[in-house]
Amino acid sequence: EGVKLPDSVTEETLETAPTLFRAAQILGHALARVRATLNTPPTPTADGLNVNASMLLGGQIGGGKMGLYLIYGQGNFIECGVDTPYLQIGENKYGKPILDRVVRPETSLEEGRKVALLSMDSTMRSNLGVGLPIDIAVARRGALDLDVSRRIEVGDIYFHDLRERWSAALRAAHKAIPRPPYGGLKG
Repeated sequence: EGVKLPDSVTEETLETAPTLFRAAQILGHALARVRATLNTPPTPTADGLNVNASMLLGGQIGGGKMGLYLIYGQGNFIECGVDTPYLQIGENKYGKPILDRVVRPETSLEEGRKVALLSMDSTMRSNLGVGLPIDIAVARRGALDLDVSRRIEVGDIYFHDLRERWSAALRAAHKAIPRPPYGGLKG
């Protein structure tokens, strides 16, 4: 339906946003407004619950700049860039270290997909609340159609192989690292 931003005269919608940055501002403002409404008593959801959400917004508008934004429930957002080469929502404490160690601005889309799947696998192993399916979508700059659109479900041959290889590689790396030269029990 639209929102009226502090610097606008009329309500704006995602359909009227001239840039992806402006779309992030619109979504952020709408998200903050909904959050404030739901967290204000006496609504049923305000029963001592802290209603919060975050979302990712990505793509491009017209021939404009392609981008990716992480929008927080408070309405503020950050843009994916050189200092933040990836953005993540949801459970992130288990898979994030993999992304932090591997993803760089020069990481290709193909490598990025592989690392994202390794990150998801690590999260699934450590948190029973996270699981398949995983949906992957990739759109190239200026294209209306997706280059990749895939749902990974239980029994996916590639994902199963990736999980097994990753586990074996971690075990091998662990064995190859010498024990600490300090402390510990003798024998």
